[in-house]
Amino acid sequence: MAHKIEVIDRDDEVEAEDGQDILNALLEGGVEWMHACGGFCNCTTCRVKVEEGMDNLSPREQDEENTLKRFQGEEVLEGPFRLSCQAKVYGDVKISEPEWF
Repeated sequence: MAHKIEVIDRDDEVEAEDGQDILNALLEGGVEWMHACGGFCNCTTCRVKVEEGMDNLSPREQDEENTLKRFQGEEVLEGPFRLSCQAKVYGDVKISEPEWF
């Protein structure tokens, strides 16, 4: 079953297979997305802001939380931010690129 990932600030849309992470779905769909560590949860360059559909993503694991806190600070965990290499898709989601650069 395929799910829709809409990148609202870029006007892009791709499909993700059930359980596929956001980053690989974007890349396979032809959307360029920064990912300096290669999707190994060692940086936050692939982060996304989840605009809609957070419940359609896998829960954050401890590694993802630790990486987000290390690079962005504790408060990032209170927001709708995920590492696209770690967030697995189980339904339609809308994302945007955070303004952290």
